Amino acid sequence: MEMAPHASAVAPAGDIGWFTAALARAGIAAEGLAPVVRTLVGGAPADLHSDDVIARTRGMIADVAGQLATALAEGAGAGKDAARHDATALERDGAAIAALLTASAPFLMAVHALALEWHVTDRLDRTHGIDPVLPPLMAEGIAAADADHADATKAVLAAQARFCSAQRRMQLRLSELPADLFRIAVQTLHACALAAPAADAQSRAIIAERSLRLRFDAERGRLALLRRLFERAPEPALWLDPAQAGAALFLTALARIMGAPREEAVLLTSAAQAGRLALVLRAAGMDGAAVRRTLLCLHPDVAVPPTLDDLDPAAAAALVQWTPER
Repeated sequence: MEMAPHASAVAPAGDIGWFTAALARAGIAAEGLAPVVRTLVGGAPADLHSDDVIARTRGMIADVAGQLATALAEGAGAGKDAARHDATALERDGAAIAALLTASAPFLMAVHALALEWHVTDRLDRTHGIDPVLPPLMAEGIAAADADHADATKAVLAAQARFCSAQRRMQLRLSELPADLFRIAVQTLHACALAAPAADAQSRAIIAERSLRLRFDAERGRLALLRRLFERAPEPALWLDPAQAGAALFLTALARIMGAPREEAVLLTSAAQAGRLALVLRAAGMDGAAVRRTLLCLHPDVAVPPTLDDLDPAAAAALVQWTPER
C-alpha cells in the first residue's frame, strides 16, 4: 500500500519545536508503563489512568484466570460441574493464576490495550455517535458487491459484537486471545500446577492444556479477522479515519502502517501521545487537514499547529524514527 512519498524537504523549525516537545511528553508518559499498570491493577491508587480502564484490565485478567482454574479442575475429572466441585480450590487457583498473568508484562499490556481500545470505542460512541459494532465502513463492507469481502466483513462484525458484549461485562474469553497470549496463559496454568500441593496437579495441567488447545483457533479470533480484512480492504487508507472506521478498524490500520504491535497503536490514542500520533499519520502520507480531523475526532481539545501541512512526511518519519510500511 502506498502510504507516503519520499521527499527531502526539511520541516519548519516551529513544527519541529512543537512536535519534539510533544514527543518528549509522550516518552515520559509511556516509559515504564508495564510496572505502572501492574501497580494500579494490584489495587494502588490510580491518578494517571482511568479507573474504568484499570478495573476493566483487572476484570479481564480475573476472567481469564477463572477459565484456566476451571480447566485445571476439569482436568481432575470434575467435568462441567467443576465450578461447584470445589469453590475454595477454584478461588485459590484463580487468584494465583491472576497474579502470575499480571506479572507477565506482555500479557498485562495486551489486556490493558484491549481496555484502552474499549475506552476509545465507547468515547467515539458517546461523543460522535459512531456505532461500536457497525461503523460506516463496516456497513459499506457488508453491502459490498464482492461476496468474499462482504463475508469477511460479516465475520469481523460478529467478532466485534462479541468483543463489545464481553467488554461491557469486563470479560475476555480464552478463544479470543492471539496465539502468543494463549501460550502465556497455558504456561501460567502449568506454573500454577507446579506450585500446587496436589500430587496430580501436573497431570491435571496437561489434561487441561490438551482440552484448551482442542477448542482454540487463533485464526478465528477478532484481531486475526481484523488483520485479514485490512489486507483485502479496497481502500485501506480510509481505515485511518476513526469517524468512518470506528476504533477497531482504525487501530488495526494504525498498527499496520507503524509495523508495530497493536498495543503500541492503542497507546497513541491517549491525549499525551497526540503529537506522536500526528507525526505517524503525517509520515504515512496523510495531509494536514486529514491529520487534524483524526485528532479532533479523538481529542477535541488538542490543538495541532496550522503549519502541519509544511511538515514533510519524510521529516515526520525521521522525528518518530520509523519507516512507514508500504
